[in-house]
Amino acid sequence: MIDIHNIITEIIGLLQTAAGFHFLAPQAGVGGGVEAKEYVALAPLIKYTLIFLAGVGAVFGLGLALTAKKFSVKIDPRVERVLDTLAHAH
Repeated sequence: MIDIHNIITEIIGLLQTAAGFHFLAPQAGVGGGVEAKEYVALAPLIKYTLIFLAGVGAVFGLGLALTAKKFSVKIDPRVERVLDTLAHAH
């Protein structure tokens, strides 16, 4: 089975430790050792979001391409000849 955490760690190189996870899922609140951030660096957030979306799009695009190739239907040339003949029959 594919381990998503290892894939994200290798691609982005951001999750070397568990502390890096807070960058991908920022949390804010009171208590429980969770500190509210005063600001969020927007440029890296947008950059990593775009990298993630491009990766997800590539995976789904590849999956759709392989599925379309596997389930493609070959057209029988006899069907085309019959359709051409019947099109002029009326």
